[in-house]
Amino acid sequence: MPTLTSLTPTQSHNGLTLTLTGTSLSGTTKVNFGTKSVSPATVGSTTVTVVVPVLCGGQVNVSVTAGLTTSNSLSFFYIDPPEPSALSANMGPATATSLTVFGGNLLTATGVTFGAVGTGTGLTVVSDTQLTVTCPAHGAFGGASTDTVNCTVTSAGGTSLPLGAPTQYTYYDVPTVTGLAPTSGSVGDSVTVTGTNLVDVSSVSFTPTGGGVSVEATFSSFSATNLVTSVPAGLAAGTYDIQVTTPGGQTTVVAGDVFSVV
Repeated sequence: MPTLTSLTPTQSHNGLTLTLTGTSLSGTTKVNFGTKSVSPATVGSTTVTVVVPVLCGGQVNVSVTAGLTTSNSLSFFYIDPPEPSALSANMGPATATSLTVFGGNLLTATGVTFGAVGTGTGLTVVSDTQLTVTCPAHGAFGGASTDTVNCTVTSAGGTSLPLGAPTQYTYYDVPTVTGLAPTSGSVGDSVTVTGTNLVDVSSVSFTPTGGGVSVEATFSSFSATNLVTSVPAGLAAGTYDIQVTTPGGQTTVVAGDVFSVV
């Protein structure tokens, strides 16, 4: 009769190899995880290996069957894989940003990866359905204005599969303003703003040079390098910095963004 004496490891998740040790195992044709049976990967007289199948989380009895004979069973604890389902934000700047990951089976999380950008830091498990992490800062964008990556979670239950949009994070490169045309005009006039990374613009503002209260203006975006705005009503004569805000941040003040209201 086949007899099992130990399992290695005693807890794991699907896709990993489980080693069963015992005696009279050479005739093993099936490895049983409760009522679910799978074929062994290798069979020897004292050792059988098998790839752990998908199971329900929790304790399960493992045994082997040789012909019509089934061995004794040993306890194995199956850990469900992590299942992230949403992020607190799906877009943000290229800098490191704190995020919350929602989902299931997150209690044993050990890492959160943001595609090729890298692994997050400061991982804190709040509960089995929530954790917080700081995504890594993005490096050079290589000419693109954005980069969308999959957020995956690794835990004692393995690594989650990419889910698509709900668990994707889009990095935005910092926008810049490089020029205006014209550089002066009156309230209501149109101004063409040129720059870089002017995608998904959320606001365009006129701020008095040297500081003061900003006034938001209407705008129309045309490309990552071009938008048109209108000089807002109520501006007194003087000079203003035209600044653009996107998920990547707000443009810094430069000489090329100065507009004169006459």
